[in-house]
Amino acid sequence: MDTSVYWFKQKRPQGEPLRSTVSSEVVVVGGGIAGLTCAQALAERGVEVTVVEQAFCGAGASGKSSGFITPDSELDLSDLVANYGEARGQALWEFAKSGLERIRRTIQALTIDCDYQVQDSLFVARSVRAFQRVIEVEYRTHASLGYHSTVYDRASLEAILGSRAYQGGIRYAGTFGMNSYAYCRALRNTLEGQGVRIFEGTPVTRLTGRGVETPGGAVTAPTIAVLTDHDLPALGLAAPAVYHVQTFLSASRPLRDHEVRIIFPEDRLMVWDTDLIYQYFRITGEGRLILGGGDLRSTYSSDGSRSSRRVARKLYGYLARHFPSLTIEIEHLWSGLIGVSQDFAPVAGRHDAFPAVYFAGAGAGLPWSAAIGEYLAQKITEGRAELDEVLSPERSFPIGRPLQRLFGKPAAFVLGHAVAKYLRK
Repeated sequence: MDTSVYWFKQKRPQGEPLRSTVSSEVVVVGGGIAGLTCAQALAERGVEVTVVEQAFCGAGASGKSSGFITPDSELDLSDLVANYGEARGQALWEFAKSGLERIRRTIQALTIDCDYQVQDSLFVARSVRAFQRVIEVEYRTHASLGYHSTVYDRASLEAILGSRAYQGGIRYAGTFGMNSYAYCRALRNTLEGQGVRIFEGTPVTRLTGRGVETPGGAVTAPTIAVLTDHDLPALGLAAPAVYHVQTFLSASRPLRDHEVRIIFPEDRLMVWDTDLIYQYFRITGEGRLILGGGDLRSTYSSDGSRSSRRVARKLYGYLARHFPSLTIEIEHLWSGLIGVSQDFAPVAGRHDAFPAVYFAGAGAGLPWSAAIGEYLAQKITEGRAELDEVLSPERSFPIGRPLQRLFGKPAAFVLGHAVAKYLRK
């Protein structure tokens, strides 16, 4: 089994590092979807932008992603309402949807070749009790806030998902899948063609009040936007508020049409389940099954190599139980780190010592990342601030800083996530 990132099998990027001192109106640190969207939104407003990326654009969580473009991520709609109240919870859901639509508009406007696959989202329950909660909590929350969704019981679910192992689910439209690495590379190339300077292989060693320093040079700029996801603490930003979770993704051999129809008898869907460490899967345009998951031992670790064999066995077991008539060979399996806060909402703010330094991160899910990238651009240019309180890294988290220091960061985030996902409902 190949443990390299399947998406990276395309042509390797040829970006150049920074080797001098340049000046810009804004320097964006980070070349994932959040950073590239921020640069895109700034450039659309006529701002001179320079992007610096420590590896290559799309090298991190954005490019390693499963490509699920849905407002659901670590938090579903009912989680947001339970955690923040109906009005603010819905505002955050719409915020994530705005990121989804930003990505969709970009694909369509730039005709990006990124395996754009219109696929409804399907949230499935693995037990009778979980299905009751899906109906009583998630479906009713969608309905009460005016969002259309469809509930399937076990019998009706079999018509759209070829497995008898699930007890039911909820489906909604307006979502899609894509090759997120191809998206990042295409957006990067378009921005460069529009005059945005982009330096790859350029890690930032120090933030200052006048720009950023790198091993080969510097960018002087009156405004700095740092969007480096789980690496924010490495630059002294939001250290207590940001950590990571690790997930594993696999890509199967290309399936034949009849094999795809066994999994999805009608439409191809993006599916995830109700497990604590959930599994999620979809079909790419070339017929590969993308299946993600993990286990509790690996989720809060950062060493994927130690867990890959164990996780591979778990994913193979999942396929055998849910689709026993299929023999699916996994060709690629890789791990990735996703930035998270304790309550799973993103963080955004400004540097305590350098007000010119803006930052955002921990957008778990590509639409959330795109949304916070655009939010930061609008904060810089227009003073956008309506979500500052809920996105502040200084907000109240389930496990406060004294307890986090006592338990240690991994344990504190495990507990915080349990509260955010399960205990508040």
